[in-house]
Amino acid sequence: MHIIYILKSFAQIAGTERVMADKINYLANHGFSVSLITYEQGDHSLAFPLNKSVVHIDLNTRFFTLSKLPIYSRLIHFIILKHTFRKKLQTFIEKDNPDIIITTTYSLKIAKDILKVKKNAKVIIESHVSHDSVIRHYDYKKGSILRYLAMLYDYNNIRYIKQFDYLVALTKKDASQWRKHLTNVIVISNPVTRYPDILTKNKKTKFRIIAVGRLNHQKGFDKLIDAFSLISEKYPLWHIDIFGQGELYEVLCSQIEKYSLKDRIIIRQPTPNIYEEYLNSDFYVLSSNFEGFGLVIIEAMACGLPVVSFDCPYGPDEIITNNKDGILVPKQNIVLLAHSMERLIENENERNIMATEARLTAKKYIIENIMQQWERLFFNM
Repeated sequence: MHIIYILKSFAQIAGTERVMADKINYLANHGFSVSLITYEQGDHSLAFPLNKSVVHIDLNTRFFTLSKLPIYSRLIHFIILKHTFRKKLQTFIEKDNPDIIITTTYSLKIAKDILKVKKNAKVIIESHVSHDSVIRHYDYKKGSILRYLAMLYDYNNIRYIKQFDYLVALTKKDASQWRKHLTNVIVISNPVTRYPDILTKNKKTKFRIIAVGRLNHQKGFDKLIDAFSLISEKYPLWHIDIFGQGELYEVLCSQIEKYSLKDRIIIRQPTPNIYEEYLNSDFYVLSSNFEGFGLVIIEAMACGLPVVSFDCPYGPDEIITNNKDGILVPKQNIVLLAHSMERLIENENERNIMATEARLTAKKYIIENIMQQWERLFFNM
């Protein structure tokens, strides 16, 4: 069976790219023929290594460059790029003749083109962000022209998604949102990249809280900083390492400086060896405003870390059992987030009990279990 993945790019060291690498490599290692098509990769190297048998091509249709053009010329250049994308994709698909084509909701701008050139292939679209991050017209005031235009845009996207054979959601709650528009929705969670057999007994760092993610509004690191500022003086040995990069780097650094915590909260660059960082931490905090799934939760749990998490949509409450393998905090409640962090700081025994339970939870997400669900889907299409 030959499968083609179509992604915008595969350059960023982030959760989606790591999951895609895991799935692609698993399939390549289990007898599938796999190709990866990107269209905005450019000269960037691949974020994660892929099996040598995986064919990767980049179509070099960089839609993101349109933002640099004058507004009046963007539409014509967009049309030209779309035409180029479709012709290049068509050539590759006619040559490769895939059985299945998979893309994600990050690539809705080219969904129509995939449907046009797919030939006899079955097509799947994965929702790696929540439904509410894709269908956005409700963000605008009722009766406004912006809401009307956004409704047209959303309607167009739904029309194309309906033509895919399946939409794969990561959580049950997100799937229920998609089912308001679609019938072809199933749930397959993300796999955990690693499930370490042996945990680190002598950690390189002590009194360490870890958080991982892009430095943007979604991840809510400003709330994590606010929460830690409420308890930092009481626990001078404890510190937070945030691994990520993004547009809010300077803003978050200023916030840390405002609280005089620059030696206690450190923003570090993303690392492909994030599991080593989990293994040398005491617990994880997720302060997101929303999630598509919450991959970092199961990664941390696999490394024996209890997780303190906002109960945001979607993912945390489907992974964490409150007060058993972690703590769920009402969304946006910074005071309770601080209290929950304090609870784990003060109670090492409870941390250890939760850590054991967290490992059991994460085991459900090992790649063999998740990819068996994908294989069943492929062979039943």
